[in-house]
Amino acid sequence: MEDEVPALIRMQDLIQGSSFDIQLCGEAALGKEAIRKINESRPDVIFLDIQLPDINGFEIIHHLNCNPFIIFTTAYEEFALKAFEFHSIDYLVKPIDQNRFNLAIQKLKNLQRKSTNAALQNMDELAKSIRPQKSTTLPVKDRDRIILLNYDDIVYFQAEDKYVNVVLQNGIKYLLNKPLSKLELELPIHFHRVHRSYIVNQHFVFELERYFKGRFVLKMNDQKGTAIKTGEMFHSKIKEVFGL
Repeated sequence: MEDEVPALIRMQDLIQGSSFDIQLCGEAALGKEAIRKINESRPDVIFLDIQLPDINGFEIIHHLNCNPFIIFTTAYEEFALKAFEFHSIDYLVKPIDQNRFNLAIQKLKNLQRKSTNAALQNMDELAKSIRPQKSTTLPVKDRDRIILLNYDDIVYFQAEDKYVNVVLQNGIKYLLNKPLSKLELELPIHFHRVHRSYIVNQHFVFELERYFKGRFVLKMNDQKGTAIKTGEMFHSKIKEVFGL
């Protein structure tokens, strides 16, 4: 699922130029459109861009009611680690040539011949083999200083105008000059987008209260007892994350 017409055309060319038998069953330029089409057609594999105009590729996966194999196609090398945490088969960095595309399809064919458990084990090992040392801190600027905030101390992120508030357990706030959509892709896996304006640390959520239209109120275990209302479109993801 791609967000640019030239990228869609290039993907069509790669599929048509492949020596493997691949049947294209749908295309989408927006995340919500992709979710609908994938859930309707239930394909064996999806080629998924990460940065789409409405929601990112990782959010799409949370809204699927089927489990296709995933091959990420993106211009950003830095999201490879997070991609493999979602058990993707491969991570293709644009521009993608035919040989590299064919290798990804060969990997798919090999995995399809194995049992589900063997396939998952293989992908876990692949993820570990490329996994760099994870950072445990987030750098933020404070005048002439750069402060390293421990992720374990961060309760939530809140988008406000062009900045993002980083809120700690003790209530102290720092400003981060980075959009929430990009920040979401870089955070450890226990941070989750629950609203267009909020990302929360799952470890600080101690209570969920049902709200209107499938929404929830998350009670946070911080000094201020913060309550965060979730967005309607994140209903399925929240139920999955918290086992509801």
